[in-house]
Amino acid sequence: MPVDDVMSDAVAFVEDGASRIDRIRAGGLDVSSRAGFLLGAYYTGASYQPNLLSRGTRDQAIISGVAAAVAYGWGVSAHSFLRSTANRLPLASRSPVGRVVAGALVDATAAAAGLAVTRVVPPLEHESNRRALIRLAGVGAAAAGTAGLGADGLEALRGHPGARGVSVLSALATLAGSYALTRPGTATRGSFGPGDEIAHENVVREVSVPKAIASGVGITAVLLAAARGETLLSTAAARAAARVLGGSADDHRTFGRITAVGALAGFGWAAVTAANHVLTKVGVGVEQAHATAPDIPEVTGGPESLIPWQDQTRESRRWLSMVLRPETISEVMAEPARQPIRVYAALEAAVTAEERAQLLLDEIDRTHALERSVFALFSPTGSGYVNYVATETLEYLTRGDCASACIQYSVLPSALSLTKVGYAASQTRILVNGIVDRLMAMPADQRPKFYLFGESLGSQVSEEMFRGQGTSGPVGIGLDAALWIGTPASTVYRRELWGNRTVSAKPEVGPGPFYLPRAIRDWRSLPAQEKAKVRFLLLQNGDDPVPKFEAPLVWKRPSWLGPTGSRPPGAPLHTRWLPVVTFVTTFIDLQNALAPTPGVFQEGGHDYRRELPGALQAVYQLDATDEQMTRVQAALRERELVWEVRRQWDSAEAKPTPKRGEAEAKVESKLATWTGQEADRDTVEHVVDTDI
Repeated sequence: MPVDDVMSDAVAFVEDGASRIDRIRAGGLDVSSRAGFLLGAYYTGASYQPNLLSRGTRDQAIISGVAAAVAYGWGVSAHSFLRSTANRLPLASRSPVGRVVAGALVDATAAAAGLAVTRVVPPLEHESNRRALIRLAGVGAAAAGTAGLGADGLEALRGHPGARGVSVLSALATLAGSYALTRPGTATRGSFGPGDEIAHENVVREVSVPKAIASGVGITAVLLAAARGETLLSTAAARAAARVLGGSADDHRTFGRITAVGALAGFGWAAVTAANHVLTKVGVGVEQAHATAPDIPEVTGGPESLIPWQDQTRESRRWLSMVLRPETISEVMAEPARQPIRVYAALEAAVTAEERAQLLLDEIDRTHALERSVFALFSPTGSGYVNYVATETLEYLTRGDCASACIQYSVLPSALSLTKVGYAASQTRILVNGIVDRLMAMPADQRPKFYLFGESLGSQVSEEMFRGQGTSGPVGIGLDAALWIGTPASTVYRRELWGNRTVSAKPEVGPGPFYLPRAIRDWRSLPAQEKAKVRFLLLQNGDDPVPKFEAPLVWKRPSWLGPTGSRPPGAPLHTRWLPVVTFVTTFIDLQNALAPTPGVFQEGGHDYRRELPGALQAVYQLDATDEQMTRVQAALRERELVWEVRRQWDSAEAKPTPKRGEAEAKVESKLATWTGQEADRDTVEHVVDTDI
């Protein structure tokens, strides 16, 4: 066959497929749209399987809506091309029956070929994206072909009495069957591990299935309407291009698609920009409870500070205001104590990373921070938050003979600060270089212990400083120990340390003095002699979505969703990986990962408060008796509750008179919920006035 004829047939094939997609999106109910509905019903039922954390009705509705829309879109699009192929077979042109047989033959071939690919290319731990995409293509072909076979059967009934009823029942049966495959009653979410009688989450959410289904239908309709809007927009752009450049609208279909995508991207960017603007105002706002500058020179913003209090952000004000006082430490530890040092370079304090780092170094020099027995650098989350439990534990266990420093790179939540990781790591490296220069200039026997702490995005920022350096990076700059909690999945340095190990087996200590547990239970069960070797701990909860959420979830089964019997602690049981849907479900888990109850330390999701004091004591090798640790744990909980009540009560008291009573009542209600006891105004004021 001449090359020109081959190219002509190929172009006709693509144009036919594209035009069919647009007709289907416009509402045509043909065999391909039936295939899409069946696949959508299957995905809707499967979307109810548990994942890492519990979720509420609204969460489930979003997941189901996205699942149905994605599956419908894929079923319609992929099957329309299968049907285009079938229509080109000689058999299809002989008779209507031949057309049906040709369609079923192509659908069966696609299903068989897709299943064959999934068998030949099974999922492997640490597999390449290329291998995963090949298998995904097989999964997609098998899904489209199988749904097509079901649609072929329904198509054969077209015109017969009761055909519509059979179609509806088929969709419902498909949904019910896929829901049954989720093994309700047997499958469990990750936060409800084997042998656990209660979930470890602070807030356990429940799904109302009828409400979730009803809401999911609405969300599916909105998503399909958005897809229809994209088609209308791209068609209008293609027609406009045809009027200007000549030719037909189909000649400019690609231009139309690009224009539509560009418009949607612009809308999305505008929405993110608006959200950033609002959240930035919140991040730099002043809370009444932390409006007054510290009255001690050992803290940034206090007397003689080189960084004015008005240049501090919300999170830096909180952290600096909450510094422990010597008398508080002495009361808990029953030993003499010093005033701890806290220095913080907020984002607003300087324009450039170099200037901000220099300001903090100047604060370190001013407060003589490196003359304490312990110096700790805290890498904050995206908003600038520093874990109070970690800092206060350090101050208690060093009896105040410590200095804590932090440099901020954003005031936005971590999810909106992902693009700042490179900048933040570079800024932290500049700061660390300055600290190391000062340490090297000191006599070896006078240098403090140098510790590093990072949480969530702060872990990624501080770990990526050592990317490509292995264990020599932290050791090479003189770090004595580091504790990283909830490291994000996209952190390259952690993947380098993990190497080709499997998540199905408990890891040993290594490389070197590093330990990378799959879950907290790995760390707890580590023998004492092995635990004593650990100087660099990358701690994570098994059900924390932060170390598990990443883009490849869209197209590749993660290692933590391997065979049920080999899954790591905290992974859901009997849950299957579903393209796109697992990504969306884990993203929802991400939103539910941290809902702490003030003063109540739980273990689960992205909450590490319960394990943090003991882990910090072990890794930093800080001395304390069991009795002292018990008092520290109690004091940490009391301080957290008191500070949160103060913040909310002061905010309520600052409101104008008409709204003040309602705001005060809300605080009283929250306190009652947090403590499990009745609370009124006197109770709240008693907590607010507690001396901590």
